[in-house]
Amino acid sequence: MQEKPKSLLKNYIFNFLKTFSSLIFPIITFTYSARILGAEGVGQVNFARSVVSYFSMFALMGMNYYGTREAAKRRDNKEELSKFVQEMLMINGVTTGIAYIFLFAAIAFVPKLREYDALLLVSSLAILLQGLGLEWLYQGLEEYKYIAIRSMLFQVGALVALFLFVKNRDDVIPYAIITLMSSYGSYILNFANARKYLQFRWYGDYEIKKHFKPLLWLFAMAVSIELYTVLDSTMLGFIQGDAVVGRYTAAVKVNKLVITLINVVGVVMIPRLSYFAEKQNQTAVGSLVAKSYNYSFMLSVPAAIGLYMLSEEIILLFSGREFSSAAVTMRILTPIVLVIPFSVATNQYAFIPMGKEKLILKATLIGAVSNFAGNFLLMPRFAENGAAVATVIAETVVAFVSFFNASKFFDMRGIFRYYYQYWIAALPIPLIAVLGRKIHVHYVLRMGIVIILSIGCYFLALFLIKNPYFVEALRSAIRKLKKSKQNPKEENS
Repeated sequence: MQEKPKSLLKNYIFNFLKTFSSLIFPIITFTYSARILGAEGVGQVNFARSVVSYFSMFALMGMNYYGTREAAKRRDNKEELSKFVQEMLMINGVTTGIAYIFLFAAIAFVPKLREYDALLLVSSLAILLQGLGLEWLYQGLEEYKYIAIRSMLFQVGALVALFLFVKNRDDVIPYAIITLMSSYGSYILNFANARKYLQFRWYGDYEIKKHFKPLLWLFAMAVSIELYTVLDSTMLGFIQGDAVVGRYTAAVKVNKLVITLINVVGVVMIPRLSYFAEKQNQTAVGSLVAKSYNYSFMLSVPAAIGLYMLSEEIILLFSGREFSSAAVTMRILTPIVLVIPFSVATNQYAFIPMGKEKLILKATLIGAVSNFAGNFLLMPRFAENGAAVATVIAETVVAFVSFFNASKFFDMRGIFRYYYQYWIAALPIPLIAVLGRKIHVHYVLRMGIVIILSIGCYFLALFLIKNPYFVEALRSAIRKLKKSKQNPKEENS
């Protein structure tokens, strides 16, 4: 039986809560662990996780993208959906086994990795949990409420465990276990809960081969993305050591948090875009893509300016004085807050639902090559700052290639029509930050005042200049609020 689509606003709220909790927990744990473990301990854990991420990526084989898209297409047919999920699990079982074989071989034959054998084995649980977790199924079915509640419960439990078991610089392994379970522990529940949506029976006529081609394209895309998003930490670990990785992690942590929160807008649109693309409803696809871009612009412009202006206070708050030099690295990295959401909106939220994986691969491969070259040339001399410059170059290159690709399908002039308004509305933010430093209160309180005033002035400016996307979002939120009070069983608009 065909179900009504879920409310995009509700999806956004629940996915925001899930993503926010998934990212605020690492921020809280990093704030605590940076002071307990120091730069070296934090660097060890992040180096191990960066290494494991390559094997985890191979095990998933692009299923996180492909599964979300294909599950959304089959959500109206329980039998087709059940068969598809079983096919994905069969493929994942094979790729997970191969991933573990290669990981064990790497630990055995690479001297640098043998030094981290315990950390790597603990971190490798992510490979197994990501495959069994079926997170892509719940995203494809738009079950964001379940995802959010389940994730937050596990994160609260992990937070309690952190304070109980991580108390000195030797507690690196407990820290690694707790951060792993906060991210993936809730996946244990997913398989059992999947019985609500799937039929677990033997079908016999499984069509495994037909999934290989799209999965390989998406896997190649994932490899290229991984190379220029995780490679910096891995290369820093080999070239400069754990302490440098720790400082770089401190610099990139908040930037990545903000970027991920911005990208929440697009995540909830993937199932809906896949659905409309399958129905060949180009008008609906174009409208959703334009919204995805503009909501990303609306959030990324003030965020980039704010992070640049408050970098010293942010590093001091979340990492402590041992990481103070990371403030420079954080400033260097702020341009990625502008360019990554654009690239993600193009490649993951528009092209994946449209089945344009080849274009994504082209853009990300160019980014991977430029990132590797930048890291190779800059890291030996400039350490974490060189890694930051290489990252900015790579992400900017990907954004330009993505813009060129998107212009073949969308009216980019129309999409960027209101882009200047976001910059005009953000003009008061640097002034507020400069004046805020003259307030003689604790730096945390001062930073809170600057952020609240900046947010208020920015959105007030968007309202006064009548930015259509902000006005539409505001009206939609007010309408949903009124409707939910009148009718608790609110449906999609």
